[in-house]
Amino acid sequence: MYESATPAELEALKNALAESDAFKVKAALEELYPAQILEHWSELAPEHRLPILTLLSPADAAEVFSHLSEAEQAELLEALPPWRVKEILEELSLDDLADAINAVEEEKSPEAAEALLRQLDPKTRAEVEELTEYEEDQAGGIMTPEYIAVRDTMRVEEVFRFLRREAPDAEQIYVIYVVDGEEHLKGVLTLRDLIVADPKTKVSEIMNPDVIYVRDDTDQEEVARIMADYNFTVLPVVDEEKKLVGIVTIDDVVDVIEEEATEDIYRLGAVESPELVYSQSGVLALWSARIRWLIILILTGSITSSILQGFESVLEAATALAFYVPVLVGTGGNTGNQSSTLIVRALATRDVGLSDWVRILRKEVGVGMLLGLTLALLLALKVLLDGQAHLLLVVGVSLGLVVLLANVVGAMLPLLLRRLRLDPALISNPLIATITDVTGLIVYLSVARLLLNL
Repeated sequence: MYESATPAELEALKNALAESDAFKVKAALEELYPAQILEHWSELAPEHRLPILTLLSPADAAEVFSHLSEAEQAELLEALPPWRVKEILEELSLDDLADAINAVEEEKSPEAAEALLRQLDPKTRAEVEELTEYEEDQAGGIMTPEYIAVRDTMRVEEVFRFLRREAPDAEQIYVIYVVDGEEHLKGVLTLRDLIVADPKTKVSEIMNPDVIYVRDDTDQEEVARIMADYNFTVLPVVDEEKKLVGIVTIDDVVDVIEEEATEDIYRLGAVESPELVYSQSGVLALWSARIRWLIILILTGSITSSILQGFESVLEAATALAFYVPVLVGTGGNTGNQSSTLIVRALATRDVGLSDWVRILRKEVGVGMLLGLTLALLLALKVLLDGQAHLLLVVGVSLGLVVLLANVVGAMLPLLLRRLRLDPALISNPLIATITDVTGLIVYLSVARLLLNL
């Protein structure tokens, strides 16, 4: 069972690093698993990360390296000794190797990436170059060509001989794919199927011809959904001619799910950079990630002051109306955020689709009315306690309408974005709040003007 590193083990490593004692560092690292090192990676000083990757065993160094951000991978490949770079490249799986080459090309230069490619043997280089041609968010960009495929004409005993020869280089051997002479995907079988079958049986007789697969240009989020829906640990990837070109494994899908969730969370919070890593980002990077949306929001929010100026006569006639502006617009913003979050999540999990918009509208109108009525009654008590009974109807009706409107807008905007083929997560919480602030003010002051005859 996996356990976190103990404080004593971490302290021993940090002390050895502080003393620059390579023998002690190596001894401390031997007591830790790669996962334990990664768990505390952000706590390590940048100048201590290089010696760790230098002194770890090649396999453990590659394991740690493969889980680092692209920017850090590029920095380390430039700073590590050439012999250690070569060892790490040799230990990385082909998909991780392709990611590292892409990272160097994006963060450093194409020349630096080419220099790394030249260190690979011709066969590996060709496979990596083929993988780097795919977009990072496609199935081809997260797949590995290190899979096991057998001919449909082979017998079981031949397959076992083949596995003994090829298994050491494969990503996994428990799921085996069946192809014809031109590499077209024909079926799938498991190691269990082979073990229980007669050695003389042909593969075509025991394989399952109904294979779930994805194209190499399928979006990675769709790949993750399919693997989750079918409870797969591995999924085959084919090209436009249905030739098997690779597999996506569960560890890559876990990374995709984390990446997509991070991206959606950032967007919901109006943070522009989905690849932002807080612990590795400086002040300017954090400023850049946040300022663009904030500029948009302050420009749209400035409409609020224009609205207040337009209703200046109403506010002058009943100055007590201003007391309840914060609670009305705040409640509207919170209501809209709740409904948009629910719909964005429902769209992501395929719980609802665009064709359900009428049903969603009816449901959210009902929910909005109940929420509005409940909250209006609570605020009405506050109005009475404040001695502003003459504003009771205005505040109550306004809050009910604001909540109803915010609830419907928050639910419909993600659907509209999906219809426009945009990511529903673009409906950020601050943007919803700004929209409901503006509409809430218009509703509130319009109701006041109507009911108070101002």
